[in-house]
Amino acid sequence: MRRKLKSPARTGAVGQKSSIEQAFELRFTPDAAADIQNLDGSIRNQLRKVLEKKLAVSPEGYGLPLRGALANFWKHEFANHRVIYRIYLQPRVVAICAVGIRKQGDRADIYRQLESVAKSGRLAEQLASVLKKILPQK
Repeated sequence: MRRKLKSPARTGAVGQKSSIEQAFELRFTPDAAADIQNLDGSIRNQLRKVLEKKLAVSPEGYGLPLRGALANFWKHEFANHRVIYRIYLQPRVVAICAVGIRKQGDRADIYRQLESVAKSGRLAEQLASVLKKILPQK
């Protein structure tokens, strides 16, 4: 029986009841949730394991920082895919921003797509929306 990764758009967080002690809560931008829904089932299963066992536990330990237009973001490589995320220490949240294939030099490259979203301001809006849901209101 195949276990499907629950839609992040519906759950807001993944793997909160894992047997591994999680140091960070996982949250998803709407674009990342859509990226995940478009993944093949086997890739989605690999992603679930990466999220629950690695990024929720030690996002800096399992990722690499990005540079340039995506400075302050991190990446984790699995299969031929990348997870691009941002780490917030207070509250302890990993915001998943994009999931996709690395196609260097191609318009469909996940980094080029995210840079475009960032330049338009949509990424900042989505991250603010994700954080607003978990930060205490004043």
